[in-house]
Amino acid sequence: MTLLLLLLLLGPHARLEGRVPGAALPGLDSLIAQAVAESLPTEPLVQKALEGGAKGIPVPRLVNGVRHGLVQLRDARAIVSRATPARASLDGDVAAVAAALARGLDPGLIERLLSADSEPPGPVLHAAADLVAHRFPADSAAELLRTAQQQGLHGTRLLDVAVAASHELQREGGRTPTEALARVRAMLPNIPVATPPHPRTVTRRAGRGS
Repeated sequence: MTLLLLLLLLGPHARLEGRVPGAALPGLDSLIAQAVAESLPTEPLVQKALEGGAKGIPVPRLVNGVRHGLVQLRDARAIVSRATPARASLDGDVAAVAAALARGLDPGLIERLLSADSEPPGPVLHAAADLVAHRFPADSAAELLRTAQQQGLHGTRLLDVAVAASHELQREGGRTPTEALARVRAMLPNIPVATPPHPRTVTRRAGRGS
């Protein structure tokens, strides 16, 4: 192992030590070293390991989860290379695509969303994953987001589009996903800015659930 590689591994190792089982460290170090050697971002792997450690996931499952994360990073870079070759070396873009893959977005859909816009893909992929999680058809969700981009909504404003669609779906009287998407499309580009719930509301809800 080269000196440069050792230096690049010191930071992740120090962050994991004491926060994941000691028996997992050799396997995690090896996977992170592979990511470094392939010029892939390591932060998603570190975060996945830390989450597993915090949840008390058994060592074999924890290491396998990070190994799967490495595979997703490789797949993500291949997608970015095909869709936006000029951005293939950007860690943030590769990490955003890997996160979208982890949330179950179809690789072909991800590639179409990337090729339709030159901005960092994190927000549009996050918005698409949110819409799909709320049972909106993937292709229809992607079309709504592309229309929003064409009408000048970018970055976190695309997350507002996803929130608006979710709200329309939950309106009293009921709306089908198709009706909800059509309603939001008609509102473009005048989508309200989503506001987070008040901390007291969150606390109250958490208290009721406990």
